[in-house]
Amino acid sequence: MQCPPFEFAHENYPLAPVTLYNIGGPARVALVPRDAAELETAYAWMIAQDAPRLILGGGSNVLISDDGFPGVVLFTTGLKRFEPLGGHRYYVGSGLDLDWMVQEIMLANNYEGVGGLTGIPGSVGGAIYMNAGTVNGWTCMFMDTVDLVGPEGPRTVEVTQELWGYRGQRFCPPGDAILGGVFHFAPSERNQRAIYAHYIQRRKEKQPQGHCCGSVFKNPEGDHAGRLIESCGLKGTRRGGAIISPMHANFVMNDQDASFDDVFGLIQLMRQTVLDTHGIELEPEVRIIA
Repeated sequence: MQCPPFEFAHENYPLAPVTLYNIGGPARVALVPRDAAELETAYAWMIAQDAPRLILGGGSNVLISDDGFPGVVLFTTGLKRFEPLGGHRYYVGSGLDLDWMVQEIMLANNYEGVGGLTGIPGSVGGAIYMNAGTVNGWTCMFMDTVDLVGPEGPRTVEVTQELWGYRGQRFCPPGDAILGGVFHFAPSERNQRAIYAHYIQRRKEKQPQGHCCGSVFKNPEGDHAGRLIESCGLKGTRRGGAIISPMHANFVMNDQDASFDDVFGLIQLMRQTVLDTHGIELEPEVRIIA
């Protein structure tokens, strides 16, 4: 596979610096388009290659092998289109930070629902794909439509409630790229800045700060992954440079220049121990790229 003649194409592109884990070897070819038109061109080239392919946003929810990625990585981080559409509706590109949307749109206009998206790292595109959120609300509940690119070309999908659920959605299959979407908000009678400050403070008190992906596992129905892991006595367990956070058992931290194997080994330990102890198989929230 030859590197394409795009200004935004790069060979042997380092991936560790663009992930929150700060772990991972280089991509054979990285495509970092600067707008939707370039992304469509890049996508068409990528799917024509006989090589593995990966689409990445802000890198907040991935753990990448130290060997890197042997194929093409397509980034959506350059898609920063923002357009007010009227009627409390906004087009938000997938490359914008989710916290930017919270700060510059939701808080600036005192829109309802800030508590659901407060403090979540990563890009808007990644948040749409994962339907990121908290018990107070999820990304997709604020969306009217989403723009996608797939093997058949670009398309727009109406985001209805039956197309999304806890930590997932059914409108963007794996391998398609999210360009952005139309968000529709509602004015609130409550002070959303106070709500934002409350949840930021709670995250500081209850969640560790540092190189990690956030929650490693999804919460099983009716329970919490962190509680299950903690009940197995795994808090503070270390492997090499990685540690299961003593503050929150569902966080694995890159504490001291951890390797992929350090973090992945702890993830496997957590999953197997909970299965052996409680008979519950935890489902990873982090994407493992190995």
